Amino acid sequence: MQTLVDVHCHLGQSVRGSMSADGERLCALLRQAGVTHAVAFSIEACYGGIDIGNAYTLGEVERHEMLSAMVVAHPHHRASSERWVNDGVSNPDVVGVKLHPALGQYDVASSAVMRLMDEVVAPSGLSVLSHVGNETSQVPIDKYLELASRFPGVRFIAAHLGVGVLGIRERSIDAWVDKPLENVWFDMGTLRAFTTGAVEGLLDAVDEDRICFGTDAPLYVPAPFSRLLETLDISEEARRKIACRNALAALPRLAGKAGASPQA
Repeated sequence: MQTLVDVHCHLGQSVRGSMSADGERLCALLRQAGVTHAVAFSIEACYGGIDIGNAYTLGEVERHEMLSAMVVAHPHHRASSERWVNDGVSNPDVVGVKLHPALGQYDVASSAVMRLMDEVVAPSGLSVLSHVGNETSQVPIDKYLELASRFPGVRFIAAHLGVGVLGIRERSIDAWVDKPLENVWFDMGTLRAFTTGAVEGLLDAVDEDRICFGTDAPLYVPAPFSRLLETLDISEEARRKIACRNALAALPRLAGKAGASPQA
């Protein structure tokens, strides 16, 4: 089995039972897709349920060797966010911090986010993955790249190819050309990835070291994303990098995790 690391999936209850998962169900879906290790975070915490959501996620991750966790932080739940991030530094199951300005109803460029980053997240050394998309004014790609430029010592992942499913798919490319950053990666967890040329176009702009495999499971069925990666018109070296190597660069705390090490 080839190493395949999913940097973007969820635990907890979404708007439908079929789009929800505990650790057992999520792992079953991921195994169907050939995923060997995955990074999960709480659906509920993205909306603001920081304590309940993060606690549930860490409990489920502890039971499943193929899962690692990100703790969700929220600028308007400052005390809880600070506690979860600080505790995450000493928890080997935690590989990063998740932000969701759209569901959490805050602006990624706000002073509250800047304080959270400056005083809590950046000092932790943890990587950051955030929802990014054209559909929301809270966190389009240009705002996210501006945030990342202010914290060059922090690794950032822009979810959903940096565009989500709506609007102009080239927006990430245009924003990157204007502000290319060494501390930013993208994940491919969006339906937009299935439109012809979407992944390849971004790959041409940001290079093969900057895109990570992601599925947004269980909101999406993960197996088609694996098949997409297998059939993209890209080099085998680029395919291997997207499958796992770029994830290890963006999320160094994945090193040594079961199912996360590249195969020779």
